[in-house]
Order: sequence, then structure tokens, then C-alpha cells
Amino acid sequence: MKVKMKDLLFENMSYKMVALFIALILWLTILGRRDFSLTKNVEVELVAGARQTVVMQSIDTVKVKVSGPRTALKKFMESGLSQLLSIDVSDHGEGDVEVQVPLKQIDVPFGVKVISVKPSVIHAKIIRKE
Repeated sequence: MKVKMKDLLFENMSYKMVALFIALILWLTILGRRDFSLTKNVEVELVAGARQTVVMQSIDTVKVKVSGPRTALKKFMESGLSQLLSIDVSDHGEGDVEVQVPLKQIDVPFGVKVISVKPSVIHAKIIRKE
């Protein structure tokens, strides 16, 4: 008994089409869950206490590298041209200080995580107001 190739290919065609459709849906779902990463510039503002003022700040922006699903990263990128990160330096004394950039203060949408901030330290000079 010879089986023709044409019969093998087109036999149970509806089942084969359904299987192909399910495979495509699974493939697109898995592809959509992959995490992507990108970098965005974020403005930094040092906020001093009532009797202090910041007279020098080494940098005005930091590069924030984030990772997450594509849709969440799109929301993060579209959240304005740049984001403002305010860092409280009122607990630092006067003079030359080093301020760590706090990763937890960077506002990111659900599902997005901050991987790194460059530079992670800001040098500033704080003096007492007269």
C-alpha cells in the first residue's frame, strides 16, 4: 500500500491549521514576555535645608538604565521628555559632600526595574545661608 505525499500533507487539514494557529499564539506570547532594557536621562535636583543652599553640583543629569516588558518601558519613555529626581541633602553638613543617587526614588511603572544609575555619586558644595 503506497501512501502519497499529497495525502499525508492534506489529510486532517483542519487539525493542522488549528495546531499552527495555537503554535503562533504561544510563540507571540513568549516573545512578548521577554525583558528589554534601555537608558534614559533623568534630571537631578539637590534640595537643601532651610538654612543651607547648594552652590555647586557636579552633574545635572544621570543616565538611568532600566529593564522590563516592552509595554511598561514604552510608558516609562513617554512619561515626559525628562524626569526630575529630587534628592534631599538637608541632613548633610556644610562643605564638599558626596551624595548617593537613591535608586528607590526613581519613579518607574509597575514591572520596570532600575538596573543602574551612572554616575551613582554626585559631588556638591553646600554652604550656610546668611
